[in-house]
Amino acid sequence: MIIIDGIEARQHELSYDKIIKNTLATNDKLTIRFINGLLGDDIPLDAPVEWLDKESVSDTYTAIIADFYPRIDGKMYAIEIEQDGKSGDMALRVFKYTMGGAIFHGMTATRAELNITFPQPCVVFLKSTGSTPQALTWNIEFFDGQKVSLQVPTVRLNELSVREIADRNLFPIGQFYLRSFDKVNDQEFDSFKDTAVSLITELKNAMEREDVPYVVGMQMQDTIRKTLENILIKSKQEGDFTMTTNIADTLPWIDYKEVLMKVEERGKEEGKAEGKAEGKAEGIAEGKAEGKAETQMEIALKAFDRLDRGGSIVEATNTLRDLGIPENIIESARKQSGKDRSKHDKKHSEPER
Repeated sequence: MIIIDGIEARQHELSYDKIIKNTLATNDKLTIRFINGLLGDDIPLDAPVEWLDKESVSDTYTAIIADFYPRIDGKMYAIEIEQDGKSGDMALRVFKYTMGGAIFHGMTATRAELNITFPQPCVVFLKSTGSTPQALTWNIEFFDGQKVSLQVPTVRLNELSVREIADRNLFPIGQFYLRSFDKVNDQEFDSFKDTAVSLITELKNAMEREDVPYVVGMQMQDTIRKTLENILIKSKQEGDFTMTTNIADTLPWIDYKEVLMKVEERGKEEGKAEGKAEGKAEGIAEGKAEGKAETQMEIALKAFDRLDRGGSIVEATNTLRDLGIPENIIESARKQSGKDRSKHDKKHSEPER
């Protein structure tokens, strides 16, 4: 809701570190696709992912924020986000370590020579201003006086196209893409709206392909909407453009039921193909039913799993009902997830630390 000259018109406070951290930690395949697209790796989508200790996340988005560490296919990654409270610059730094996460190889007390591999870095500027550098050089000085200059690969989010974000599976950071506008004026309005439409459309396509999990896509669209409303409010309040209608209400927001139907239809088609390959008519019917049921169960399980990062079991249950997921699947998913209604709601009511 915006309204502006009538009432409301207050900005959403978005904790960007919590958003990206929760996005990546929710789904292993999404994390692998993101790392592959960002660093040019080719990690198999079925590779094991282990999330190691994570730092606490700040409730404000104006401070040094969170570090988190996935170990993927034997390689250690460090992901950290930092925001400059004065300039507004925000950077995401990713480090890829060697196998097992160690930088020392063959380290023993008597070994005369050691091989040390410096982690591969990449810095993504999520928010860029005039002070944001076009390139990064890290000058590393060792205790014996030796110096090494390292040219660090950088990505400026505002210089990527929406198409590139989709092709490289960078939606975990792409959900912040509209922030590159900061605010808009009358001359930029059409470009801003077109970009928003394109971003929403590509996210929907990614959800239908299941590159972005269904439940995660719901959260990403919410971030996009709130970001867009923040920009419109700021632009209107600072007098940069005249907003006669709320464009947030005119955009092609994703109809989750429509996406769900397409995902289920894919499950049916895969079931048909499997049944035909086996040469059994009953295999087709079973494949249809199993494809649909498995998809619905996956969505329900993910909805309840996300309760550990916010929301109530009642809200999750109502959302799943709205999506047309049967009660027996909702109840089964709730039990499998180990969520106890009374205990969880009581815990959720406590303030986040």
